[in-house]
Amino acid sequence: MVYRSKFDWIGRFLSPDASVLDLGCVCHDLDQTAVPWLHQFLVERAGRVVGVDILPEAVERMKREGYQAVCADAETLNLGETFDVVVAGDILEHLDNPGEFLDHAARHLASNGVLLLTTPNPVTYVRLLRVLFKGHAGANKEHTCWFTAKVLRQLAERHGLGVAEEAFVDDTRLFYPWWKPVSRGSAVRRFFRRVNRLLGMLLIWKPAVWFQSLLCRLRPRLAETLCLALRKVE
Repeated sequence: MVYRSKFDWIGRFLSPDASVLDLGCVCHDLDQTAVPWLHQFLVERAGRVVGVDILPEAVERMKREGYQAVCADAETLNLGETFDVVVAGDILEHLDNPGEFLDHAARHLASNGVLLLTTPNPVTYVRLLRVLFKGHAGANKEHTCWFTAKVLRQLAERHGLGVAEEAFVDDTRLFYPWWKPVSRGSAVRRFFRRVNRLLGMLLIWKPAVWFQSLLCRLRPRLAETLCLALRKVE
């Protein structure tokens, strides 16, 4: 199944009376209103939401804004309570020990709780083009690993979790904006660099993103984001 947004997929598991634990809850900028913030999305749709993040200043600011947040390491987390839904939105690829993280996340699941994981999918058409044209896949500098669906399923099973649902999100467009500012060099150099970037976007990257969107309708496993819903195996 291919979704247009991670929110569309995660929203299916929420209800007004659900308790939710949001791991990696901090938005890069709480003033950034143009970009949807997952934690706010959860707060608006669930009965109770507790956020966890490792950044103390950002967590304190969230508390001042009225959110329920805890400063803690998700790999060693122990809140002493369980939740109907545990959300780990795009944090697995940042961790030192994903297996230990799964163990501690599972401890916070209620008896019929679900752990929702989203992570970048390494196998996409656009990423292949980046490797061909630029010699690298364009990973975030803070990422420590890539996960395919098969690899993540194997990791989950080793830590007592079974896959209840597998889905994909076609959100490549969010990572390839039409324009990036050019601020270095002389006025003439900046002009030609702007022209070069514009032509590259119009002739290569934007068509590639459009083709990616079409392609993942036929082959969902080529979509930008991988989503897994996990439950504890009794």
